[in-house]
Amino acid sequence: MTYVVAGGSGYLGGHLVGALASRGEEVLVVDRAPPRAGVPHLVRDLREPLDLDVREPRIYHLAASPIVRTTSEEARRRVEEELRITVNIAELARLRDAELLVYVSSPAVYGNAPTPTPEDAPRRPISHHGLIKAMSEDVVEFYSRVYGIRGLIVRLTNVVGGAMTHGVVLDFVRKLRSNPGELEVYGDGTQGRSFLYVDDAIAALEALEGSGAEGVYNAGNSDWITVREVAEIVSSAMGLRPALRFNRCVMDIKDALGSEGWPGDIRLVFPDSSRLRSLGWSPRMDSRAAVARAVGDLLGGR
Repeated sequence: MTYVVAGGSGYLGGHLVGALASRGEEVLVVDRAPPRAGVPHLVRDLREPLDLDVREPRIYHLAASPIVRTTSEEARRRVEEELRITVNIAELARLRDAELLVYVSSPAVYGNAPTPTPEDAPRRPISHHGLIKAMSEDVVEFYSRVYGIRGLIVRLTNVVGGAMTHGVVLDFVRKLRSNPGELEVYGDGTQGRSFLYVDDAIAALEALEGSGAEGVYNAGNSDWITVREVAEIVSSAMGLRPALRFNRCVMDIKDALGSEGWPGDIRLVFPDSSRLRSLGWSPRMDSRAAVARAVGDLLGGR
């Protein structure tokens, strides 16, 4: 059996590929850039139809931009490109009789929903990022229902740790390395986030795959912390006491602003993961420990 990891050269995809390879699985990475050395890969433009010589693969779809903030000018291109990528991957699953199609989505599909947010909460995205995720979910659900493909949609909360390429923790570390005396924070710092350490996120994907589950699952921690607390954890780990400067990322999308750092920023990201926990999975680290470990990874060069 072959695992096809679309987006396997990215942050989470790279960690998933490493976990699969360590289990001795046959893995094929399909991405625009080559992955880590030693992993079979095909460099492909995923916006074009995929013709891979695989039969009954298990497919993980992690091919997406990690950038949440998007201007109106960029939005149309991103929506069109990422939806095309999802359709191409779903078509590959159909044509090659895939055993499994996993789409890694996000709680961004919920927008500003009551928390903790269950899987059956209305999807009301307030960002183009959330819109793309919701539309891609619909594609995967359609192919699963119509063509009988076992489909999994995993709404992963903020994943940190390991070889990070983006996100608030990396952003704060970079800013403090540049200016140890001051740290710019988007928003007023009260925005809440549930964080998962990357090893726990990979374990969630493995638990879902091994359980035979189908459908939609949240994957997040049982707690959350504020962006201000993240800033304090990062600063403390670096031995710094910077002044915090709260600001806003100015963009061209009209919105009503409160604590948010930019248009489309969600006030509290805290999905209810009890459905996943019922399968026996639980994170080893809470949100605070995950962030602290992630900072250590960055400073230690993991």
